[in-house]
Amino acid sequence: MAQQKSKPLALPDTLRDLALIRASDIDLSALLPDENQRAADEPEVSNSIMQSHKFVAETRAALRAYSSGDLQKKNAEIQRVQTELADVLRGLSS
Repeated sequence: MAQQKSKPLALPDTLRDLALIRASDIDLSALLPDENQRAADEPEVSNSIMQSHKFVAETRAALRAYSSGDLQKKNAEIQRVQTELADVLRGLSS
């Protein structure tokens, strides 16, 4: 017996479903609970979500800084200054 493979979210079926939802004028946001009500009901979840957003924002900022090359330039400059200061220190101690 040949098995028929079905895609879990076949594109034609998904597009048809989305078209039906759009044509029926259903407001999907009305099906979701109000965000303010959810936050009031579960302060731990709200706090966890805020911490997650902070973490993501800080991680993105760090990745942007790393990808920009500014850190590598600053590192090279710091190493150059350290080398110069070491030379100055050797000159003073001799």
